[in-house]
Amino acid sequence: MTSDPVAAAVADLGLKGLLAARAEARRQIQDDGIRFGAMASPTAPGEFPADDPRWHTQGRNWAIDPLPIVIGSAQWARLHAGLEQRARLLDLILTDLYNGRALLHRGLIPPEVVLGHPGFVPQADGLHQAGPHQLVLTGADLGQHADGEWHVLADRSGLPIGAGYAMATRRITTRVMAGLHREVTLARMRGFFHTMTAALQRLDPHGDGPTKAVLLSAGTDSDTAYEHGFLATLLGVPLAIAEDLTMRDGRVVITAGDRHEAVDVIYRRVLAREADPLDLRSSERGIPGLLEATRRRMVGVANPIGAEVLDNPGLLPYLPALARDLLGEDLLLTSAPTWWCGDEAGRRHALAGLDTLIFKRFGHDQPTVTLCGWQLSAARRSELAARIEAAPWAWAAQDALRASETTVVTPTGLESRHFVLRTFGVATPNGYDLLPGGLARVAKDADAFVMPSFEATIAKDVWVLAPDEPARAEATRAPEGELALPALVRRHTFPPRVAENLFWVGRYCERADGTTRLLRVADDLVEDYAGRPGTTGHATMAALLDALAALTRIERREPEASETYVRRVLAEAGRRGTIAYAASRLVAAAQEVRDNVPYDLWHVLARLERTIAIETPASEQLQHQLFDVLESTLAVAGIVAESMVRDESWGYIEAGARLERAVATIGLLRQTVGRAHPFIIDGQLAESVLDVGASIITHRRRTLSGQGPAIPAQSAIALLLTDEHNPRSVAFSLGRLECALGVVGDAELAAAIGSTLARLRSVDVVELASGDRPAVTDRLNNLTRELYAVSAALSRKHFARAARPRALPTQRTVGAR
Repeated sequence: MTSDPVAAAVADLGLKGLLAARAEARRQIQDDGIRFGAMASPTAPGEFPADDPRWHTQGRNWAIDPLPIVIGSAQWARLHAGLEQRARLLDLILTDLYNGRALLHRGLIPPEVVLGHPGFVPQADGLHQAGPHQLVLTGADLGQHADGEWHVLADRSGLPIGAGYAMATRRITTRVMAGLHREVTLARMRGFFHTMTAALQRLDPHGDGPTKAVLLSAGTDSDTAYEHGFLATLLGVPLAIAEDLTMRDGRVVITAGDRHEAVDVIYRRVLAREADPLDLRSSERGIPGLLEATRRRMVGVANPIGAEVLDNPGLLPYLPALARDLLGEDLLLTSAPTWWCGDEAGRRHALAGLDTLIFKRFGHDQPTVTLCGWQLSAARRSELAARIEAAPWAWAAQDALRASETTVVTPTGLESRHFVLRTFGVATPNGYDLLPGGLARVAKDADAFVMPSFEATIAKDVWVLAPDEPARAEATRAPEGELALPALVRRHTFPPRVAENLFWVGRYCERADGTTRLLRVADDLVEDYAGRPGTTGHATMAALLDALAALTRIERREPEASETYVRRVLAEAGRRGTIAYAASRLVAAAQEVRDNVPYDLWHVLARLERTIAIETPASEQLQHQLFDVLESTLAVAGIVAESMVRDESWGYIEAGARLERAVATIGLLRQTVGRAHPFIIDGQLAESVLDVGASIITHRRRTLSGQGPAIPAQSAIALLLTDEHNPRSVAFSLGRLECALGVVGDAELAAAIGSTLARLRSVDVVELASGDRPAVTDRLNNLTRELYAVSAALSRKHFARAARPRALPTQRTVGAR
């Protein structure tokens, strides 16, 4: 290995190879579903108006530069020591600020710095959780000075964001730079998440058995929704939103029907001010009573409500003195020089450097605002000075570290950009452990200096070189004392939101599959007969298109070519009934339950989205595109069938898929063989229906051998309605639906489906198909009503959601006693 492995890789790959790696990273990001930004807006996966703007997935793809930043083992050891010391210091500060506030009384921290910061939560006064640390998770943004020394630009310990993105970025980078990765011995990241799991267990205030922990998310409308699901998967804990949880006998519980499962620990990923609508701001993202339950040690919360006060830039000037007072040590890792404007000397320095400093406002209940003085006009600098003079306590000024740069790949070559390194720590029995490296963020804008929000940056993996093999082994094993902790509870109660979205994963996948199969046969007829009116084929085509319109509820416009219509059914965005719509809702439902579905699913869903987005030229047939869609829907079904344990998560998906297939198949039969047609058209239409149901080959083989009805309409009813050996039949789907309902624990509905199946077994297909077509329709309508009744009962019993309580926030006045 060379002394600079990245430089060697750049020389070997050249710009063409680096651009190929960059493009491959972009493709794999899409395949893995890595996004920053809200995933989907709807709160429920069911139907809503076609013109509703919420129908689509909104998340923005993550961006990764393929070149990692490499940090030597000795340099990382110094950073680790400094960050670990800082975490211990912040933990002591946090404990004091909510338990006595001696640091304010003694003048080590000006009271205005704390009481005026929006991250300080007076209602959390007196809160002290179980375990050796109040601060469980830490984060910090670092910059490197021209002399090579690292400095903390900002603490991000209140609600650390990015550890999951760091792991996701590592996975992508090591794939697209596989050659480089094989040559470098790195400190591994996975052990950090084992340590995080153990830290959550230590927060359990009961400690009398396995710990039930959940990750509390703001839902799919959170910008970091992807990370929430990814972290829940890494940690092996359920992903929950506020509506999944409630208070019962003073404890937080997950509720599903009449079942209640107590929660011991919450990994909080909602803002503190929204975490408890009873004591804090009214919000649907919070759990009423959470703050009081935490205070009474009925549940542990990481990080505790109120930890955001540590992200206060006004604290930075006081940390050196606090370290000496609380730790008896000098800071090993200093902050970028910062001045709090509430201090007279700090204010004078800030006003004298209006054109050279970075200014941060952190007024009460307002988002932090960052301004670069050198980017402001003279008039705006004068305005800034006036604002600082009016409310000096709400401002801090910081030196600009201009030398933090790294190389990124661009279409025109390599460019130097400013970057910020975000590091992450987690509490251990004896201190804190750090994620090796962390996540580097580079501004997409070459002229940007202050790092913008996540969506405006490019991520870079950070590689920490391992000094030797024993050190690497040490980095991947669990820290001392962790293995004695009781296990986390892995199996969990499925709240209504989770159950419903799993159910709709199955339904929307099957809906996309079934509509594609019908459209494939219809498109084939259109290609052959659209220009041949008056023929039997044209009449068959028209009948099948009428069935397609009735089943999808997408009307045919007059005048509209048949070719145009079938293309609309495939890809018209936002229109309920189209394949594009079903695929988008499938992705949205899967995003809601990311921690309950196999990881491989995201590659298939990304391919499905790409396939539907292709605009096939009007001069080309749709058959190839439709087969590609079927390939994806079959892959989803295969993953569910072959990669999921037969627990409730599988049961709800299977129930949705089987119910959808049964209802859709009944609808297809009703709209085709259930209607009277001339004999010659009737036979060709029935064969088209058998083709849609993937049963045409079986029909022909049985007809030739005399094993099945010779009349196509009878054969279609036999194979697609009553044949329990045909996976595409209604009878087969009912049998699987009965099994799935048993898996989710609903014996009553399983018995109802069993009764429906028993009645279907008694049907005489020849007699039914030989009589009047209204008799066929009546039988199919009765079946549909029975299935709709089961679907409605399933929704009432398993998917009904309790109304979210709303309360006006109360104010608890807390002084610096």
